[in-house]
Amino acid sequence: MILSMTGYGTGTAKDDSLTVAVEIRTVNHRFLDLHVRVPREYQFLENEAASLLRGAVSRGRVDVGVTVTNPAADAFQIDYGLARKYLAAANEMATHASLYGEPVKEYVPDMVRLLGLPGVLRNNNEAALERSGETAEKIVILMKKSLQTALESMLAMRRREGEALRDDMLANLAEIENSTSEIKKFSQNAPAQYFEKLRARLDRLLSQSGAQGVIDPQRLAGEAAIIADKCDISEELARMTSHVEQYRALMDAGEKTGKKLDFLLQEMLREANTILSKSDILEITHRGISIKTDIEKLREQVQNIE
Repeated sequence: MILSMTGYGTGTAKDDSLTVAVEIRTVNHRFLDLHVRVPREYQFLENEAASLLRGAVSRGRVDVGVTVTNPAADAFQIDYGLARKYLAAANEMATHASLYGEPVKEYVPDMVRLLGLPGVLRNNNEAALERSGETAEKIVILMKKSLQTALESMLAMRRREGEALRDDMLANLAEIENSTSEIKKFSQNAPAQYFEKLRARLDRLLSQSGAQGVIDPQRLAGEAAIIADKCDISEELARMTSHVEQYRALMDAGEKTGKKLDFLLQEMLREANTILSKSDILEITHRGISIKTDIEKLREQVQNIE
């Protein structure tokens, strides 16, 4: 079974006071490109989530969003002591540095800006996390449960997409096999065709030059045999057949075969190019171009396989 790199999954876990939700989106990428987004006060969840994901996904861009809902977090606490320190520092600058031209006795701050300074306004849950390691441990447990659910859902979608890709690839492989089989048939008559082409060319040259004489049949056959040997594509056809068989075997070997399939397609394309360069028989050329077209289709499909 093969896995697509396109997938989506969600998961939710909760207890009496907390709800943790995870959303996973994956698309194709050459390597594993992992992005985990968690709320600022729950940064300790990022490494936990990334570790679990690396064990389940080996390739693709993975975007993960983690949200934590806590009714107690809807209320806020103001750290008045810290706010006073910010205000004192501002007054000191305004008084001693003469930032406004004439020294002032007291600086009146913008309250909205003051609330936005780091640590002044905090929700209850953030404060609770600082006081209790038990709360943090509970959130980690809930995150793992919701992440596991999201992973299972995402992997199920990847398998379904992988099955659809597998069907398309099998159809393209069948086309390559059919074209390879036809090329084998045409290549069997290649020596005779090379002989006739060479004889016709020599007859034309002799006629154009006005030369008299009879072409030695044995010499002509020998030259044709040399040309046929240089243009022999039997080895390329055998390797192409073998590559197609290996491709099918890899699709059934396991889930994470994308890189191996991509490498095998490079070898198949090499054989197709060699066949086209060696043969000047029109029917073989047409089939060789068809093989290259089907290989390109396979390469596009493989880009989305893990």
